[in-house]
Amino acid sequence: MMVRKILITGFALALVLSCVVPSGVRAQGSTPSVAPLKLAPTPSPLPSVLPYPAYGTPAPDVAQRRAAANIPQKVNVAQATDIAVIESPAYAADRATYQTARAKYYAEKGALLPSISASGSVTRDFNSSRNGAGASPSPVPGTGTSMLTTYNASVNVQQLIFDGGRAIAAIKSAGESNIAGRDTLLRDLQTLENTVAKAYYGVLAADATVTADANLVREFQTQENSVRASIRAGSAARSDMASAQFQTAKARGALVAAQGQQIAAQSAFATTIGLDPDTLIQPVETTAASPAVPAQPAYAKSLAQALLQRADYMAAQHDVAAANQNLRYAKLARMPTITASGSAGTSKSQPYDPKWAPSGSVGASISLPIYDQGLTNYNVASAAAALDQANAALTSTRLGVESTVRSGLANLFSARAQLVQARLEVQSAQVSLNAANAQYRVGVATIVDIVTAEANLAQAQTDYVSALYGLRTAEENYNYAVGVSDLKL
Repeated sequence: MMVRKILITGFALALVLSCVVPSGVRAQGSTPSVAPLKLAPTPSPLPSVLPYPAYGTPAPDVAQRRAAANIPQKVNVAQATDIAVIESPAYAADRATYQTARAKYYAEKGALLPSISASGSVTRDFNSSRNGAGASPSPVPGTGTSMLTTYNASVNVQQLIFDGGRAIAAIKSAGESNIAGRDTLLRDLQTLENTVAKAYYGVLAADATVTADANLVREFQTQENSVRASIRAGSAARSDMASAQFQTAKARGALVAAQGQQIAAQSAFATTIGLDPDTLIQPVETTAASPAVPAQPAYAKSLAQALLQRADYMAAQHDVAAANQNLRYAKLARMPTITASGSAGTSKSQPYDPKWAPSGSVGASISLPIYDQGLTNYNVASAAAALDQANAALTSTRLGVESTVRSGLANLFSARAQLVQARLEVQSAQVSLNAANAQYRVGVATIVDIVTAEANLAQAQTDYVSALYGLRTAEENYNYAVGVSDLKL
């Protein structure tokens, strides 16, 4: 008896090692083989023929999506980012903020140019006396009233000559703020790119999960049919059916949950790029991903790269420079101001002087502040406090850069390790299932062992999908942390 058991066990192990596992649909009393998992699954836009929800109370309005005009229904990550740049209301607000800083810079530059204005006037004077006495020459007939009409036209020019450099300080401050605003807008664009990419890979991960769960439901249903046939043939116990049905019900529940997560991910993706949540727009798998991540990135090198490329850190530096110029501008309010002015015009009066007579003037003025009730002192103190705040913000931004680079690097290494382990998990689960199939054929294993091995393989497949797109997301986060992006303003 012992010899027979040893021979049976040896035969089962030989089947596993030689990978002689039959394929196709099970016959009565046999189990179907499971195809090896593709370690790089490509989700389908319609991963399951099962309607939503596969099982449960129908809610068709939740799953319905509609096509939008001028919006492609299938996009890669670069196309999704391009759509977000156009459609995203958050980025539109960021652009408007930058335009304000840019307009202020050009307005401040105008302080060095002359101020030119033109004016004109027409005046009619009336003069009257009793009984016509004292009336001027051209009285209104029948009255003692005379009229005088005067016409004036002039052009005035005013030019700043000297203010101690106050206007230059204002221009430099506005220029630094303009550059800081542009860098901030660039970082906002990179943030949008990162957010879109994470939502994009979230949909792909959800699609792949639904695909795996739908295939698992079909596999367990096939398992039930096989057990049912085995029971009719007398080669399986009726209690085996309960185990098979339990796994099928569990797989159905997982599929329903995955379908809900898929719809939520699709809605989040649409709203992230600025579209209605029911818009029909589907991410597709692409090999043209974000800029490549180094194979062995080092923290010191990554941090140095981030401090050179991170647009938000550069914006903080320009904010400090702008605050320095604002402080200088406030202090220069104590300097005298010299302004030159000139005007040229012409005028005539009717009826006494009907011809145009030219006129003009040239002059200069100086203004020296003596006492302004402490307003200049307040402005200087306020500008100094703003400079302290800008320096504190620069320090805070640098600490944030260091933190995000460190965490992004750690998450990248962790995601790479998780993908390796997930691949090993799938391979181990596949070998275990093959062994269970072989042992069941020779009577060593039960149907419960096969169902358990199939459940383990399904979990391993789900873990692999999560690890695969988790790595994609970690790579995006690392590039975002160090400021790497192909996007330009």
